[in-house]
Amino acid sequence: MKLLKGINYLFITITIVLLILFFVNLLGNPLYRNDGRFFTSIAHIISIPLLIIFSFIISVKTKQQKGIILFALFLATISMNWIIQYLQLMNPDWIPFFGLLMINALTGTIYIKALQSFPRQISKQDITTVFPKNKIASRYLNWAIKDYTWLIFPILLAGCALLKVSEKLSDLFVLITGLLCLYVNYKKSSKTERNKILWLFWGLISFTLIMIVYSILNASVTEVSRNVKLVFNIGLILTFVLSQIMSLFFSNTFDTGILIRRTLVDGLIFIVIVLIYNTIEHYFLHWLSHKLEISDVILSSLLSGIFVLAFSPLHHKFMSYLEKRVKNNHLEDTEI
Repeated sequence: MKLLKGINYLFITITIVLLILFFVNLLGNPLYRNDGRFFTSIAHIISIPLLIIFSFIISVKTKQQKGIILFALFLATISMNWIIQYLQLMNPDWIPFFGLLMINALTGTIYIKALQSFPRQISKQDITTVFPKNKIASRYLNWAIKDYTWLIFPILLAGCALLKVSEKLSDLFVLITGLLCLYVNYKKSSKTERNKILWLFWGLISFTLIMIVYSILNASVTEVSRNVKLVFNIGLILTFVLSQIMSLFFSNTFDTGILIRRTLVDGLIFIVIVLIYNTIEHYFLHWLSHKLEISDVILSSLLSGIFVLAFSPLHHKFMSYLEKRVKNNHLEDTEI
């Protein structure tokens, strides 16, 4: 435990030094201040000191909870990862490729290990109980929780980067492994511990939905403006930071079940509306406005009203279905 805390304090110190170096160069060079890449990354840059503060507070207050300390270490590592990437944007010579490679691999590894121990360490018995029939998932997780994977995972992730495997595939691998560990922890945890896990799950859902909407927008237009990128980046970072804060400090403040249901229902329906609207707007409205010589603004307003009326019943049915599912699960847990 002392070793983990010592490493965390070391990473916090390194990140603070790099952060100072970044701001000195950013404020001292007009070329960097006028660089649009840093403008759209304001949310990431502002969040780094916050994550460092949270990591430090958690390390100081936590005594013997390995999962919490690992989570604090993850916050410090991802902060260091972000600031290193921004320094490389300023000058690629400052940060060697190998250094960036290792910090990315280390961040993914600590993320997996943190979710294996958050809020409690999962065991082989837990995995076997949760996945009694799924031998593939059971064997993989039993292997993943072994101590020597602290070396295997960084080598694996760094090797993927060296072989130029898609970064999204590597991220997906880390995400799926972490989620499987989180799922086992959720099934074997108490109600209080489950609220902590559900906040992380809400953050993942919200983060994913925002990314889907941004991807749809990015594919629909020729070029996304700086302000739009900034808004989406702010949304992503707020979701990430808020889910961490609520999970670690205020897990019992709100009913996470209701929050997740609302996010799922409203988020998925919004994505469906955006997809259908973009398709109709692209293919139908242009043709209709050309034929009838009607303003696009009028057609767009009319179409928006039709969507609201059409999707309102679907919204209520979807919400009712999720509420029934949650009630059934609650009854099963009570019986158990």
